[in-house]
Amino acid sequence: MNIFVGNMQNIPFHIISGFLGSGKTTLLKQIIEKYSDKTKIGIIQNEFAPANIDGAGLRKDGKSIHLLEIKNGSVFCVCLMGSFVRSLEKFVDEVQPEAVIIESSGLSDTTSVAEVVSSGTLSEKIFLASNWCIVDAVNFSKVGLQKQRVVHQLRMADVVVINKTDLIKNGTDELKKEIRSINPFAEIKEASFCNVDFQLGGAAADKLYFSDQKALARPDISSMVIKSNKKVSEQALLSFLNEWSPKALRIKGFVNLSNDKSVAVQCTFGSVELKYIENLSQPGELIALTTEFSIHEWNKAFKKLK
Repeated sequence: MNIFVGNMQNIPFHIISGFLGSGKTTLLKQIIEKYSDKTKIGIIQNEFAPANIDGAGLRKDGKSIHLLEIKNGSVFCVCLMGSFVRSLEKFVDEVQPEAVIIESSGLSDTTSVAEVVSSGTLSEKIFLASNWCIVDAVNFSKVGLQKQRVVHQLRMADVVVINKTDLIKNGTDELKKEIRSINPFAEIKEASFCNVDFQLGGAAADKLYFSDQKALARPDISSMVIKSNKKVSEQALLSFLNEWSPKALRIKGFVNLSNDKSVAVQCTFGSVELKYIENLSQPGELIALTTEFSIHEWNKAFKKLK
């Protein structure tokens, strides 16, 4: 079992994922256009190619941005994770942004994002505010051998944007059905040219400190993650979530059950939901945002589940 914990006080960290050509950079440009004049945003672009054409394009748009480019591999790959965490922490220290957004490579598997956000002293400076996945409505069915990477991107997403809907004739019902089978709790938005409303705060955190009450101090929010191969009964999991969710701003994730099925978990301010999904081919993962309990308390209770 792997356990990660971080204490967040001021910097939301957002992920934009999606397969090649889905519209990630288009969305990023819109975010920059909307926010860069009033918010100090740190942008991280990750590409497999040695030359980052998108990064050059962002600079030419004339907006004041702080850009960190990571090339020749995925930052979520174990082989690069250590160096990326160091680069990201240095970037945050030097730039001191009010929000950080990473545009991940189209070939990235984002399931290891928890390790990145919760690594070392970096965990004291950022927290995972939102995870967006952009889906190409025209070409989603053509990803072929890379389908598993796309599934992982969708599974980790809070918001899925079905982009390029202006270019399809048969609607999005079947595509939505497939997305729901992978991640039943993600918010699904439809768009052309990635024209969607993106909030820099993020879900539960917005309710606390991205409001008009800017004079109020932001609370200390602990972001914590448990990854485990443990299989538990559905009833035991429900009891666990009913006990802990009232103390959390949000709990989300995926858990393997003792009946060899898998469920998606979504808890917000005491409300608990479970939905069956396709069986996981990976360890279960639960992520919590809270101001009221520690990872040690939470993990101790989880380990007792049967």
